[in-house]
Amino acid sequence: MTIANTTIFQRGLLLHLLFWFSVLALLIYPSLIVDQPLPVDYYRNSLILFISLCLSVYTNRYLLLPLYKRKKYILYFILILISIAIISYTESIFCNNFINSFIFNLLFVIITSFLHFYRNTYLENIRLKELHDSIELKLLKEHLNPHFFFNTLNILYNASMTNATILPNLIVSLGTMMRYIFTSIEKEKVLATDELNFIEDYLNFEKIRFSDHIKISFFKNVQIQDQTLPPMLLIPFIENAFKHGGANYNEKLEIDITIMVNQAFLCFEIKNTKNNTNSKILQSTGIGIANTKKRLEKLIPNHQLIIDSTSELFSVYLKIPF
Repeated sequence: MTIANTTIFQRGLLLHLLFWFSVLALLIYPSLIVDQPLPVDYYRNSLILFISLCLSVYTNRYLLLPLYKRKKYILYFILILISIAIISYTESIFCNNFINSFIFNLLFVIITSFLHFYRNTYLENIRLKELHDSIELKLLKEHLNPHFFFNTLNILYNASMTNATILPNLIVSLGTMMRYIFTSIEKEKVLATDELNFIEDYLNFEKIRFSDHIKISFFKNVQIQDQTLPPMLLIPFIENAFKHGGANYNEKLEIDITIMVNQAFLCFEIKNTKNNTNSKILQSTGIGIANTKKRLEKLIPNHQLIIDSTSELFSVYLKIPF
């Protein structure tokens, strides 16, 4: 039994105990509000009724409801009526009222069956939502890495066509980044310091490619070394700056990146200039950023993300609480 199933079982057991305690309390409540003690027969009949209800409910729950779930409806209704009749008849031997016992037990079985199906439907919806979210997150995560590699391969191809002398250094730098990606892909979270080191490797990669055509300002302030965050969460915003900012070698691209990590939050800010060719591109609609937005909404719903675009400047501000 998994931890999740154990938790569900324990909560279900607690609900059952609370439910039957409430039923028992209702049965003995009249004896608490009268001035004179009730006859012994009242307590005996209340106890017999309580046992009868338990037998009816759990006979239905564990023996007969499986027939209903297998769509054997006629057999289920026949057996439930027979079982309640037997239990009610046994109860009537002591209480001398078969009809009332039968109706009361039947109503109780109907109510508890409804509660059972309602709870199961609720738990199933939660399970399906969690499964859907986990699958979607996995797909988003797996999609980010090919997106990163396609962009990088395109960079290598362009370098081979324009300046082949820098290609060996680019390949070595790419190998370093690939090692990090392959080791972090299966992890839910990585150290923020490791993610920042990866970002620095990527910036060095781009510096080799752009050479004198780029000015990068990178500032980081890490006050806490053991804070964690989902892997590859920041890199799409940085990729976006290089891809759409001014990567045409005709105009100098300027990128300012600031990352602060403390005990309470991670603060990430990036600004990049936009050249005339790419100034009309709405950067926030890129695949990488779109997927990152979805990951943020699911993994860190209380994050703060501000994206601003003007004719000359594109900026992203992201605050992630720990």
